[in-house]
Amino acid sequence: MSFSLTLRTKGVIAILILIGYLALIAAFLGNERRGLFAIVQEMEGNQSKLGLLEPVVNTLAHSMVEAQAILNSQDGARASPIAFDYEGLHLEALNVALEQVRTIFPAVDEHVLGFRRAAGSVRALPATHHLAQVRNSEQVLLVELQDVLRVLEKGNAELGQRYQQRQQFIGSFAIAANVVGAVASLAVILVFFTRLTRDINQLRVRASEIVTGYNGAPLRNTRRDEVGGLIEAVNQMQVDLRRWEQQLEVTRQQRFHQEKMAAVGSLASAIGHEVSNPMAAISGVAQFIADESADDDRPKGRQINGFAREILVQTERIVHIMRQMATLTAPHSPEAELLDLNALVRSTCGFIRYDSRFRPIRFDEILDHDLPAITAVTDHITQILMNLLINAADAFDRDCNVGECRIRIATRVLGDEIALSVTDNGRGMTPEVLARAFDESFTTKPAGQGRGIGLFVCKSLIEADGGRIELASIPGEGTTATIHIPLRTVDLAKS
Repeated sequence: MSFSLTLRTKGVIAILILIGYLALIAAFLGNERRGLFAIVQEMEGNQSKLGLLEPVVNTLAHSMVEAQAILNSQDGARASPIAFDYEGLHLEALNVALEQVRTIFPAVDEHVLGFRRAAGSVRALPATHHLAQVRNSEQVLLVELQDVLRVLEKGNAELGQRYQQRQQFIGSFAIAANVVGAVASLAVILVFFTRLTRDINQLRVRASEIVTGYNGAPLRNTRRDEVGGLIEAVNQMQVDLRRWEQQLEVTRQQRFHQEKMAAVGSLASAIGHEVSNPMAAISGVAQFIADESADDDRPKGRQINGFAREILVQTERIVHIMRQMATLTAPHSPEAELLDLNALVRSTCGFIRYDSRFRPIRFDEILDHDLPAITAVTDHITQILMNLLINAADAFDRDCNVGECRIRIATRVLGDEIALSVTDNGRGMTPEVLARAFDESFTTKPAGQGRGIGLFVCKSLIEADGGRIELASIPGEGTTATIHIPLRTVDLAKS
């Protein structure tokens, strides 16, 4: 299903696509920045944990050193109460700090509890072996907390590296996205205006060609916007202008035919008027001689009688020819009327035989005697038949022998139409020529012998009367042109 997009709509769509592209880039970069923020938060969390652990580790290390110093100074003896009191103060402060560590780092919970038990033993019974247990638990706890510190420091280092890599990626992606967007926008703009310029130039050139008589293929239209509508308008203008030119040519050919027939009729009428009196006189004298010599049995009398009757026959022939020319060339109504197709065929064939091209050609008239009257424009049928007969005569070689060249004219009823066919045994047409036979200005005749307008006019005239024309041809055997005239009911009262 086709749809139309105006140039304005295309512009709006392009802007929306650009806005959508920028929105996607912004959303992606926003998501990446949120990732950066998450890394920073994680680093801050690790840093706060490091800030909590480092004093605890330092205190724990100091306490362990103090405990070891007390144990070394006593050398297995019972320590002084003052020394144990001093160590107890450190243990109380360390116990409070380790409580916070325990809540943040559950993994050291067991070691913190061990330390608390050892510290409780020292407070309950100050003795060196209890202090040694405190020292040992502090040593184990210190190792664990130092491992935690190393993990946190390593995690911070990895987070810092990730932060730097992501920040570099965001910067590179932003630059690449801007470059891609700019290049894509420039490419779309370039393609759009290049195509628009090309189509407008094609329209300009085609409009000039149409004015000068272009009759080729229409412009190919792949657009669905205002320019596409303009292309369709130019193509339609070409079709309409060509149709108008064809109609003008058909009208001109009709007028030429009518003027030619009128000129022939006027000449025939003038000649008939001039020769009517002499012919009447000649016919009267010949009739008198024939009557006077009818009873003369002498050889000379019979000869004179024969000459007189020959004069009567020839004068009657001259009168018939003049009457036939006057009948065929008489003006007819431009509207459809009832006519006798067989009579029209006979008079047209009789008239056209006087053309020198038809002297060696034999006419075979196969006319259906039961043919009903048809409703058609007389001048149209006459012009069509004359064109078909002339084309048939041109299909023969100039040196054809008398009797060898034949044209058969036949009429018959085919259902609800009348068929009038003209068949010759001339050169025939190849399939390629037959396919273009009705094209205007297409001809295979030598220059000066034809303009390729005859069959085109025939097709236009018969279709204007509601009929149709068909061609069948075999190269080397001949051609048959058949016109089909529909049988139509006519209101005789109006006729």
